[in-house]
Amino acid sequence: MMLELKKRIAKTLMWSTVLYAAETWTLRNVDIQRLESFEMWIWRRLMKISWAEHRSNQEVLDMVDENRSLMNTIQQRQKNWLDHLLRSESFLRTVLEGRMEGTRTRGRQSTTMIDWMKSNDVEYDHIKKTAYDREDWRHWREMMMRVMIFCC
Repeated sequence: MMLELKKRIAKTLMWSTVLYAAETWTLRNVDIQRLESFEMWIWRRLMKISWAEHRSNQEVLDMVDENRSLMNTIQQRQKNWLDHLLRSESFLRTVLEGRMEGTRTRGRQSTTMIDWMKSNDVEYDHIKKTAYDREDWRHWREMMMRVMIFCC
């Protein structure tokens, strides 16, 4: 019972702070590694496991009876935010889709959130089409949640 309470407190207090505005983040591989490390750090601190004990991440996750879910939470928040954004004609949508007029700056273009979502097998065009039909979107989102739960 005490472990369940500790897990709920950790998710409520720490994750809400860490994930503030996560739906607008563009994540690089380094950022993903740091977020996953943070998630494991939380579970290790919760169980009072020292780094000197040399426990594997899977052992720690088994001890707290959890799966890695921080990145899934971020992706889900981004999909929900994208759904909200794509249903309206707004300046933010124009900027997000990269339809700005004018000349581009020199050098390599920076990675955008859309690029990151496309690289993670998220079908942006499909999301865009289904976002217009709210019922279709809810059905698709529920299907994706079931797949994510089944896979993890």
